[in-house]
Amino acid sequence: MRGKWFAFGCLTSIIILIATLVLVFHSASNYMNRHSTEKKKLVSDTWLVLKLENEIKEFNELSDDFWGKKQSSAHNYIQKINQAAHDKNITGIILQPEYFSCGYATLDGIMAALQNFRDQGKSVFAYVNSTTNRGYYLTTVANRIYLNPSASAGILLTGVGGHILYYEQLLNKLGIDMQVIHAGKYKAAGEQFNRSDMSPEFRENLSSLYSDIYSQMISTIAANRNLTEAEVKAVYEDRNDIWLNGEAALKAGLVDELVIYKNFLERLKPGFTEQDEVTRLSINSYELNTLPIALNKIAVLYAEGSIMAQAEPALNVITAQKTSKLLQKIKDNPKIKAVVIRVNSPGGSALESELILNAVRDLQLTKPVVVSMGDVAASGGYYIACSADQIFADPMTITGSIGVVAMFPNLTSMGEKIGVNANTVKFGRYSDFLNPWEKPDPNELAAMQRSIMQVYDEFKSHVANGRDLTLNEVEDIAQGRVWSSKQALQNGLIDAVGSLDDAVKKAAELASVTGYQVEYYPEPSSLMDYFLKEYFDIEMAASIISGKVEQLDILNELQRLKAIQQQPRQAYCPVELN
Repeated sequence: MRGKWFAFGCLTSIIILIATLVLVFHSASNYMNRHSTEKKKLVSDTWLVLKLENEIKEFNELSDDFWGKKQSSAHNYIQKINQAAHDKNITGIILQPEYFSCGYATLDGIMAALQNFRDQGKSVFAYVNSTTNRGYYLTTVANRIYLNPSASAGILLTGVGGHILYYEQLLNKLGIDMQVIHAGKYKAAGEQFNRSDMSPEFRENLSSLYSDIYSQMISTIAANRNLTEAEVKAVYEDRNDIWLNGEAALKAGLVDELVIYKNFLERLKPGFTEQDEVTRLSINSYELNTLPIALNKIAVLYAEGSIMAQAEPALNVITAQKTSKLLQKIKDNPKIKAVVIRVNSPGGSALESELILNAVRDLQLTKPVVVSMGDVAASGGYYIACSADQIFADPMTITGSIGVVAMFPNLTSMGEKIGVNANTVKFGRYSDFLNPWEKPDPNELAAMQRSIMQVYDEFKSHVANGRDLTLNEVEDIAQGRVWSSKQALQNGLIDAVGSLDDAVKKAAELASVTGYQVEYYPEPSSLMDYFLKEYFDIEMAASIISGKVEQLDILNELQRLKAIQQQPRQAYCPVELN
């Protein structure tokens, strides 16, 4: 026994030593980063370079990673572009889209900021080596678009669509029978586990949704490029070549000139070169100014990610505990006169959604609450939004999906194949409920269906009260159906199609304030500061030390699967755009 305690003590000492060394190194690294370079002084006629690559989150709760590298986001880009619009030293922005991923509503936010920049009499010029739908969609806001003339460069315009993998046949071969219980005939979450193909209802719903978003994309590109919608549609549907490059892109009106990058810079300013780091500055290095404290504030709370309980770490996910804490902080601040909740979530736990909705309603007792919808605000994402005083959605938002689903596996066939036999001793009718190694009891499934319907009825009741609709009217637009923002406006799920800025202005109007400052929540912090402030988790620390921080998105997916195990009743929407 003494030896075990000695070993445990040694292990604990080693862990503490490693943690101490990590903290010392991190502190020294951050100190050197802060003091090794001074803030770069801008000179007149500076051009900002906005290069888009990898994944672009709408909002990032981390200001920098473990090594002190600053983390960017669409929110961060938009703030900088808006500041640059009134910065006398900034002449223009060079937009360079590479291969990146983000939602179209997120792109609309960046595009609106770039348009505002142009409205101040400044220029946006886009240079394209190779990009796809999202990159080209964004570049259309530019004054001019330049394309690399190489045959290996070009634009890949594919359209709007999405695919879902169906696993029923695979699961059958493995002996896994996934039980999926729906409330709402269009509620498709989970059907990929108990079907081998898309249900007719889901296909009908997706076709309607994608058709509307496709039309919106065509319309935006046509308007920005001074083309007819028929001309843009022909590019997407009638061309023979996959890649649009060289003269083909020029002839179609997609770009204004074919030129190598060196000559492109010369066109912006004679003598301008890639090596010019004085008047050519990455937007990541452009510093935001500290604003004076205003008497009146409008809070913008970003609620982004899946909705789940007990998420560790609670980064880029929505939990009732985290959201309620932030809402309470906002409520207690007398300078904050109104609140905008920016919802970008496909949903998740029905219970967590209910708890968050209660916190939102509590806040509404003292302050106006407006919701601004991002890329997706569906299922649980709509649940937490439905009681807001006003709801805005971006033109490319996916919303609705008012329905509930429960999923749990049955492994009895697998047990027979691999020689696993379940033997149960139980006291209490439901003591063996959801045991995957026992065949599901029809009575238990019926009870689960009743429970799902109760949650569904509660969901619809919240929507009816929040949107001033009858339950019959809600049922007509519910049943798990997803909607585009245009469709959601027509059926009363939202009040207006507009941007986050539009939502902020409406919140100020409801609060009867004119001069105000926007304050954003949650306040970004460094990765290390986040874990030190919230808790110190040895397992996560080991992940940080071993360089696996970039896998947080994968961890989030695993968290969602774990959340389904803990709370089978989910208000979740599986739809996204490719």
